[in-house]
Amino acid sequence: MARILIAVDGSSHSARVAKAAIRLAAAYTQPPELHLIYVHLPVPTLGGLIKPVGHEALQRYYREEGEDAVRGAKKLFDRARLACATHIMVGPVAQSLAREAKKLKCDMIVMGTHGMGAVSGMLLGSVAAKTVHLARCPVLLVRE
Repeated sequence: MARILIAVDGSSHSARVAKAAIRLAAAYTQPPELHLIYVHLPVPTLGGLIKPVGHEALQRYYREEGEDAVRGAKKLFDRARLACATHIMVGPVAQSLAREAKKLKCDMIVMGTHGMGAVSGMLLGSVAAKTVHLARCPVLLVRE
């Protein structure tokens, strides 16, 4: 069975990514195993900020933000009657996506790109470009 990792960030572009993954899944004779993922960047510690906030409160924040980010895409998969597992992670985004795809033995990653262009990508770095570089499977980029 094919496995596809679908990365969303909660933006309006996430719906396009989910719809592209749904079209892709329809091309398979047997529905692929779908993994919907959101990776939250770690909150900077800023010299001990985490201690006053508390570990549990921070984990709740990550979970709630992640649930909000995947909600719209999850609804689209539900409407299409496609089961998908959801994953909420914290860490560097590209590295986390590549690592999770490898761990889950995914055949493909589907993710968005904000289409910043080659020059911006070189200057600022791009999560999509880093993911393509790090992933051991094909990465389908859905332009905004």
